[in-house]
Amino acid sequence: MNLRQKRVNSYIMKIVPEIIEKELNDPRVGLVTIVSVQSSSDLKHATIHFTVHGGEKSGKMNSEILNHASGFIQHELSRRIKMKNTPILNFKFNPIMQKTQKIEKLLNQEGEKED
Repeated sequence: MNLRQKRVNSYIMKIVPEIIEKELNDPRVGLVTIVSVQSSSDLKHATIHFTVHGGEKSGKMNSEILNHASGFIQHELSRRIKMKNTPILNFKFNPIMQKTQKIEKLLNQEGEKED
């Protein structure tokens, strides 16, 4: 990954949550946290990995909603980032938060058994 990709990924990771929170007026969208951004080497595509409070079912639903609204989000992003072409956005749910909670729960149960 070159420096330009890293910069663009950083901007996307900073700006997209603001757009989702403040300008995407869809009450179905939950509390979205951007986990990572991966852009293609030509910067024409960007995959945004996110997690959301509410489990995997909520994550899949939010993924559909965000992908449906990706054109609007891309347009708003283009207004804030000065680039010749703004990357086409693709949102993917990353269940890392749910996996972490499951592991913590298992560790707590194991700790209670030892006491």
